[in-house]
Amino acid sequence: MNKTNDVAILILTGIAALTIAVGIGRFSYTPILPYMISELNLTATDAGLIASANYLGYLLGSLIPIFPQFPKNIRSIFIYSIFISIISLFAMGLTNTFEIFILIRFIHGVFSAFVLILGTSLIVSHVQKKGKLFLGTAHFSGVGLGMALSAIVVSYLGFLNFTWDELWFSIGILAIILSFQIIKFTPIQKSEVKYNLKSKNKINLGFSLITISYGLYGFGYVAFGTFISTMSRLTPGLEKTEPYVWLVVGITGIPSVFFWNWFGSKIGNDIGLFLANLILGLGVLFSVLINNEFGIFLSCILFGLSFIPITSMCLLEGQKRFSGSFIVSTAILTFSFSIGQMIGPYLSGLLTDYYGSFFFSMMISGIVLIFGSLLMINPNRILNI
Repeated sequence: MNKTNDVAILILTGIAALTIAVGIGRFSYTPILPYMISELNLTATDAGLIASANYLGYLLGSLIPIFPQFPKNIRSIFIYSIFISIISLFAMGLTNTFEIFILIRFIHGVFSAFVLILGTSLIVSHVQKKGKLFLGTAHFSGVGLGMALSAIVVSYLGFLNFTWDELWFSIGILAIILSFQIIKFTPIQKSEVKYNLKSKNKINLGFSLITISYGLYGFGYVAFGTFISTMSRLTPGLEKTEPYVWLVVGITGIPSVFFWNWFGSKIGNDIGLFLANLILGLGVLFSVLINNEFGIFLSCILFGLSFIPITSMCLLEGQKRFSGSFIVSTAILTFSFSIGQMIGPYLSGLLTDYYGSFFFSMMISGIVLIFGSLLMINPNRILNI
């Protein structure tokens, strides 16, 4: 098998993993949520708490791999995490108890973080060794693919009057179908993983700023990412857009990783991050400032074009600015991101229930994203440090 085929298989394996654990596992909650709210009488605050539980699990899951006690056979942990993520999808359809929803989504959050961090470490290290730096994070396109596939399945089956629990079972089956390639083609971690958190891992101003901005990104994107389908269903005049909004986000998200990685290589990764965050913030603002079908689809396109590559670009930018292990820098960044996205859904739900509108939560989110975009710029461009 030649080097090009090896890289293609690595990327496809990574795409399948993130499709299952993140695109479907995390984000299928968005198109299913309107059905859960209408059939289970959940409030927006309830819905936000369930989402926040997932992100709390993701926060803890992002920290665990950096400790020396974490098993060294990360390939096995990666594969086990994929299947626990799948099991959690079926588990969501087996209960209607709010507290158990919280627990299930928390567990999924832990293992989806394992998939992203360990899978990215496996894929990036092997792709980089083969000299294909440009494709190092191409597997993040799996997030958009999973969002698009789950949106299609949920919208079609919802049209056929499937209930909320049957929708969870259906996307669980979809995840199983996509999982077969992972066991066979996941590479073995050949190099030693660094766990030293002291002398070899140094945090500078540039890394500190991108860590803060990544947390602001987590806070800013998540209100839209959690509630856009529900907002479309509940906003007068936008009801017909509900089956399509998340599909539009997913479809535009698939090629965005490749574009922004290429664009960032031309203008500077940090400037690419600044522009992507700025576009994302504008997209979130447009969802409530342009209150019609054009506005909601424009916001979905801008959101899809920008929000997935920000993750892959941040992880690579963090690796450049951090002196130490890729797993450690990824874990630190993911921890900050998780703090933001854990607070975001709950606060958005509270504001929505209090004001009876998504306007204030989306406005705050958009402004935070635009502010955070400024912090993405490497201070070395300005300061001689």
